[in-house]
Amino acid sequence: MLGTAQLGTKYGISNVAGMPSRQKSCELIKYAVTSGIGYLDTAPGYGESEKMIGDCLNNLNLNSKPVIVTKLPSVRTLGFRTEEERKNFVYSSLVSSLENLKLSALNRCLLHDPMDMTYQNGEIINILSDLKQRRIIHKIGVSVYDPQDIEMYLNLGCFDSIQVPINLFDQRLIRNGMLEKLSEKGIEVFARSIYLQGLLLMAPEHLPDKLKQAKKPLKRLLQYSGETGISIKELSFLFVRDLPGVSKIIIGCETIDQLKENLTMMELPPLKKEVIKEIHQLFIDIPSKIIDPRMWK
Repeated sequence: MLGTAQLGTKYGISNVAGMPSRQKSCELIKYAVTSGIGYLDTAPGYGESEKMIGDCLNNLNLNSKPVIVTKLPSVRTLGFRTEEERKNFVYSSLVSSLENLKLSALNRCLLHDPMDMTYQNGEIINILSDLKQRRIIHKIGVSVYDPQDIEMYLNLGCFDSIQVPINLFDQRLIRNGMLEKLSEKGIEVFARSIYLQGLLLMAPEHLPDKLKQAKKPLKRLLQYSGETGISIKELSFLFVRDLPGVSKIIIGCETIDQLKENLTMMELPPLKKEVIKEIHQLFIDIPSKIIDPRMWK
């Protein structure tokens, strides 16, 4: 699954290349879909990403179009006074996404703000559920950050898809059994942040001051990579790829070469059981300040 935040904004802690040009982004999307990547992840919050996807796919003669996952921007933070205002915002946002993506219905629409699950007694979910019944949205879900978001998600029991952060440093959903619970319910699980926005691939000595506390676990990872002879990129990728319950992994790329590298890793054999066990033990105590990019202020 190709993540497109990089194509519309300067995304990621280790992004030195910046945002690719519109032409380069189109070439990347074309290469992805013709190489068999069947899902694209976007959002109105990712700059021009939706429009770019719509324009690029419209110019390609594809036998089958990829599934596009987009998001509804946070409603809660906009402070609308009435139900009608909130409903109008949801409708206008979704109409804008449909127009940008050049679609007649949205394949997947996720709440970008998990707090919108319970905002105004579930008003936003009711609107999305109604649009799903009317086939304007095929599947609805939430992009979450914390385990408590997932508890709320499971309690509500009205969703099809979820986007969760999982990586070598952030194994909370494996430890607390949440990933297993989602799988048991037949939920489509999209794993994001598999390189922790590029942090896992950074040299410990190049960390910005705000992330100095990540130096120790990064050195531990570097040492483990040396001991096993498996690159950090492969360890990060394969660990999440083969997790039971993960339906798709979201890979953000700025260049075709990066994409090719990820497609090559897709074909690699799984990590050995003892390696997975050691990864679980090595990164058991990573603080929230490191694993939650919202705290990298």
